[in-house]
Order: sequence, then structure tokens, then C-alpha cells
Amino acid sequence: MKEILFYLFGVISAVLALLSVTSKNVIKGGVALLGSFISLGAVYFTVGAEFVGIIQVIVYGGAIIVLYLFALLTMDVKKIAEEKVRGSSAAAGAFLSILLMILLLLEASKIAGKVKPAVSGAKELALPLFFKYLLPFEIVSILLLVATIGAVAIARREE
Repeated sequence: MKEILFYLFGVISAVLALLSVTSKNVIKGGVALLGSFISLGAVYFTVGAEFVGIIQVIVYGGAIIVLYLFALLTMDVKKIAEEKVRGSSAAAGAFLSILLMILLLLEASKIAGKVKPAVSGAKELALPLFFKYLLPFEIVSILLLVATIGAVAIARREE
């Protein structure tokens, strides 16, 4: 039963991600992305990584979608929609996307069935994060803080 749910939620996540990318309406795309994040959290639950699934739903399903929709709603979508898409840019993006997908599938086929997830709980994540990788973790948090302050400063300058 878990395997059926794994594949069901995986397909739902992929379909909703595709809808979020191809949707012409920003709000519908954001809601489809939210559904994709939530179904991806369900995929994590089906493989026994409950903590990662909860974090997926809370952080990505909550905070990132709100940030995404806020950013998109503050843009001038009509002006962006009027701009022409260059064929060369679209072709280059499609080529790089397909190349990345092929590389990911090749690597995934090499390790398929060999690796069992060792991280499912908060303790398994917290120990290496706060002891072995404490310095990189703190550096990333400072970079995110600086980026947030920079975004607020840029937004205030326009007012």
C-alpha cells in the first residue's frame, strides 16, 4: 500500500509542478506549486521520513509560497507578458533542462535500490547540522539575513 501511495503522490507532485510552470495565471501557478510541495511532503511520509515531510509542508508549503505569491503580485505582470520570448533563449533553456534531467536520471539509476534513507527524524538531522556543519550553517543563515536586509533596503528606496 505504501508503494502505491508513493507513486500516486509522486505523479501528483510532478503533474502539479508541470502545471505551475506552464500556467499563464500567476495565482493558479502558485496554487499548483503549493499542491506540488504538499504532495512531495506526502512522498516523504510514505518513505518514513516524517520530519523531512513536515518541514517540506511547513517551510515550502507555507513560507515559500507566501513569499512567491507576494513577489509575483508586486510585479507588473502585464508588462512582463508583453515581452517577446526569444526562440534562442527558449531553445537553450529546453536543451539545458533536458540535459539536466538525463544526468539526474543516470545518477539515480546508479544508486537505485542501494541507498536506504538514514535520516528520518529530527535527531539524525540536528546532530550533524549543529555539530559537524555548524560553521557552514551559520554562514548560510548570515547570508540569508543580509539578503533579507538588502531586499528591504531596495524596496524602501523606491518609496
